[in-house]
Amino acid sequence: MLRTTIKDVCDKAGVSVGTVSNVVNAPHLVADETRRKVLRAIEDLHYRPSRAARSLQAQRTHLIGYRLPDPVDASSALDVFLHRLVGSAAGHGLDLVLFAPRPGQSDLDAYREVIRGAGVDGFVLSETNYDDPRVGMLIELAFPFVAFGRANSPSPFPWVDVDGATGVASVVAHLVALGHQSIGLVGWPEGSESGDARAAGFIRSMEAAGLGLDRSLIVRTENSMAHGRMAGRVLLDRHDPPSAIVTVQDELAFGVMTAVAEAGLTVGKEVAVAGFDDTPPASVVWPGLTSVRQPFDAIGRTLVDLLVARLEDPARPPQTVLLEPELITRASTTGSRR
Repeated sequence: MLRTTIKDVCDKAGVSVGTVSNVVNAPHLVADETRRKVLRAIEDLHYRPSRAARSLQAQRTHLIGYRLPDPVDASSALDVFLHRLVGSAAGHGLDLVLFAPRPGQSDLDAYREVIRGAGVDGFVLSETNYDDPRVGMLIELAFPFVAFGRANSPSPFPWVDVDGATGVASVVAHLVALGHQSIGLVGWPEGSESGDARAAGFIRSMEAAGLGLDRSLIVRTENSMAHGRMAGRVLLDRHDPPSAIVTVQDELAFGVMTAVAEAGLTVGKEVAVAGFDDTPPASVVWPGLTSVRQPFDAIGRTLVDLLVARLEDPARPPQTVLLEPELITRASTTGSRR
């Protein structure tokens, strides 16, 4: 089947190519009656403007760049995030371009190469951190971007983030309501912006509950099931092991659940375990994992909305959005406590 062209739309609507182009790219320039006639022809013929045509008209590629995290840092939450981001971009007629540094190439040079090649209109950053060099470089270059996560940049920039401190605090409140008084935390090493926020939420909520803070119940480790398993063993091998363990990511929680089982204990009945991200496996493992759900639909939609707003009006002050997570309780915490 031949692809419908702009000429087909012109013939059906009885207008010029320039008029159809204006309806697609600058509808405010076209009279209402003519615009309606062209839109009817576009709908009847299922016409979709080519990216090349739109790019020539608007001097844009209609592509968004996203640097894939290194495999060692990837998690199942990334899959969910990317799916939502792709869907949100498509809603604006944009596509996502994935890239990564070539062997021997630095992270910043990979971004510079994409910019030099004029391959994208802007970037979505993720896994931002303190003094993030990407943020500083893109601000200096005045190149459009939006970040999933915050950073301590001296210059404002658009970002969307989830309130991780509040999310972890909701887990602690849930456990305290169940009667737990000795609660451990498995977190990431200090120096992670999001990890530090989640740990701060744990500390604050423990103190607010009047439980005090035993820092020996806080174990910091890298993000993987294997590291979660080792951290769980450290906590369970204590002479006074905690009755509940909170983790800052589901991968760590799955590892802790393994450690609990290896200790001859039952997750949810003798030791409560909770995660963060509510990744797809959380609902299918046994027992189901209580976890903090990030609103990935809203994250993807808001990221793209902020970037599009930036592209359309570069002088617009950067917007920031902090989203609330949701606690999803399952059998890993709701069983009877020892």
